[in-house]
Amino acid sequence: MTNKPEHNEENNVDFSMLLASSVHDIKNSLSMLLTSLDEVIDITTEERPEHRRSYSILRGEASRINNALIYLLGLYRLQNEQLSLNLQEVFIADFLEEQVESQQLLFDVNNIKVSIDCDENMTGYFDENLIAGVINNILVNCAKYTQDSITLSVEQNNQYLTISILDNGSGYPQGIIDHISNDNRSIDFNSGSTNLGLFFSQQIASIHHCKGRTGAIELSNSETGGGCFKLILP
Repeated sequence: MTNKPEHNEENNVDFSMLLASSVHDIKNSLSMLLTSLDEVIDITTEERPEHRRSYSILRGEASRINNALIYLLGLYRLQNEQLSLNLQEVFIADFLEEQVESQQLLFDVNNIKVSIDCDENMTGYFDENLIAGVINNILVNCAKYTQDSITLSVEQNNQYLTISILDNGSGYPQGIIDHISNDNRSIDFNSGSTNLGLFFSQQIASIHHCKGRTGAIELSNSETGGGCFKLILP
């Protein structure tokens, strides 16, 4: 007769925490890889400019993986109430220029013109790091699907700040627009694409509150063609 091993509560493993820790370690390693890749690109493309596009694709895909890991870690922290907002006054035009500059190589090799329409003195109050992640995700996505232009514009109406990102591609699929508009929206694992970046953007927008107003995102297609992403913050 074999005795069953005694159950020891100290041996219980919190797999969600283990997964989050693993994601954090992988993200840090990938960030170091991206930094090294940028250095290689700067050195190599001067000698072999014909390789610039290949390096851009490599960096873009590595950046997408890094962003996905950031989203997963952020969602874990949100679920466990470990993610706190660091609200501060931000000059919007400068902020958007920094996000565009971080993806400039991607835009250059794909001959994409990026323009920003924003009053240089306009400010907003939000978590700069979290919103930077949202904007970067949309810029990378737009670069993949636009024909040759991306326009960022900003307006303030009814005590809301709206950052719009418009491309001139084929637009968002109606299924994604409907899913984002659904009040019971969540990650869809049956559609062939989880749209993790959009789900993360929703969550980040929704934790921005001010005097009963809550942030949100909206997707639409323009009449002239192209998709429009709107980040709405109180």
